[in-house]
Amino acid sequence: MAQQPAPVSVVIAAYNAERTLGPALTSVLAQLPPPAQVVVVDDGSTDGTAAVAGAFPGVELIGQQNQGPSAARNTGIRAATQPWVAFLDADDLWLPGKLARQLAIAGRRPEAVLLAGDWVRTASVPHRPDGDAMAPETETLLGYRDLLVLNRFQTSTVLVRAEVLTACGGFDPALDGAEDWDLWLRCAKLGPAVKLDVPLVVYRDEPTGYSKDLPRLYRRMLTMLHRERHGTTLTAVGFARVLTWHHLRFALAFLLAGQPHHTRGVLREVRLAGLARHVPGAAVGYLLPFLGGRVRRRLRRG
Repeated sequence: MAQQPAPVSVVIAAYNAERTLGPALTSVLAQLPPPAQVVVVDDGSTDGTAAVAGAFPGVELIGQQNQGPSAARNTGIRAATQPWVAFLDADDLWLPGKLARQLAIAGRRPEAVLLAGDWVRTASVPHRPDGDAMAPETETLLGYRDLLVLNRFQTSTVLVRAEVLTACGGFDPALDGAEDWDLWLRCAKLGPAVKLDVPLVVYRDEPTGYSKDLPRLYRRMLTMLHRERHGTTLTAVGFARVLTWHHLRFALAFLLAGQPHHTRGVLREVRLAGLARHVPGAAVGYLLPFLGGRVRRRLRRG
């Protein structure tokens, strides 16, 4: 007997994704239960992206002029018909059991507005015959402050209540590069998020992606955080310390990327913004624990 489809609309924003879209769609349609709706938004591709999507029966294809990932995802959100919306970038893959795991958590935690998970860079994750990952299933409950300190979610892992997306207004195209983080923060003001601490997605890193342009990411992040200052639930000092931490982590990222002139620019921004007095607290409270966590993860992998 065929399984009832999962009450999920999957939104896939695709731009010149002819090479990767087929495997991405295959990973979605192989979910048990499968999603009730799959929408591919072709964001003005000039290759065979539309033809690839059209080869999959039941997949809805929407074409539009190139407007960027946020606008493409928003088009998909508007076309969604299900109570839950999941996102998948056209160059990523869902691992088996991704939807089933998240929907099980949603049933146990009706207060959750957003569910996400971890990701890996290769599909070599051991699985049981029933398709569920063998890693133990643990959950982390996250609130607004947790997400303000760090964007903990990769977009392709995220499942959100459709009514929450409607209330939040979707992705902000003006923030492309930090648009996902901005949306998760707005969602977290309406309820908690749950992160499943096992891999749900294979993240395929593209060298030309938004995440590779550090100066752009830094500027978009500052725009978002300065706007967030007016609606934050943190105290003025608490928010200033978090803002300082984000400056510090980008200063370090620029240094590691061989861009010391940008590091100097960040430190100058800290001084001009009057945040220098918050550097010790941000370093001890956020930067050192962050670096310690990175070291521990590398040691576990090695």
